Amino acid sequence: MTQKANVVINSNEVWAVAFTDEQNRLICRNLIREARCCGVTVGMRKTTVEQLANAVGISKGSFYKFFDSKELLFFAMLEDIHTECFAAAQNALQENAALLPADRAAAAILAACRWLSEAKAFVFIENDAEFLLRRLPEEVETAHYHDDETHIRTLLEAGGLQPKGGMALAAATVRGLILTVSHQGQIGALYPQVLETLCAAPAGSYLHKRKGCSDAAFQKSTS
Repeated sequence: MTQKANVVINSNEVWAVAFTDEQNRLICRNLIREARCCGVTVGMRKTTVEQLANAVGISKGSFYKFFDSKELLFFAMLEDIHTECFAAAQNALQENAALLPADRAAAAILAACRWLSEAKAFVFIENDAEFLLRRLPEEVETAHYHDDETHIRTLLEAGGLQPKGGMALAAATVRGLILTVSHQGQIGALYPQVLETLCAAPAGSYLHKRKGCSDAAFQKSTS
């Protein structure tokens, strides 16, 4: 297995630490996991590279063999949040293939909100995501970052659903519903029921099945 040499600097000493490909993958995953943990607790701005490196058992110097900056690590973590959140919504579409289009959409939105709540990912999104995106190199954001509308469009198209008032309205509506996750403390113990009610009402009013997409086609497209 190929090994990657990492230069580690400690005081006045320099030596090489060789990581296998599997170790590289594991360290990268662990760094992203630690970034998420820090992102929802102390926040990105209070998290240091040294802290992240120590948490996964590597030196500060070795950190830069995996990510060129702390911001790029947190960006990788943000991409993971988007991927996992919309995967939860996609799974809900698949599991509710027999339901009416609006009910499938409501189930998908609920699944995304529940995932964000359980993972506490919205803490990072609300507090640090905008700041992070401003600090990214423009070419990185342009090449890799997909906004909510892109994810929502992909999700709805996979489900054979089309917004009656256009994709911009659908994306704004879904974003509005997702924003409730950060206010569930103020809403109180009835938040789950409130969320279900909010999701069901708009889904029925702004979504319909895309013309020419049968239930069988929908099931095929989400399998």
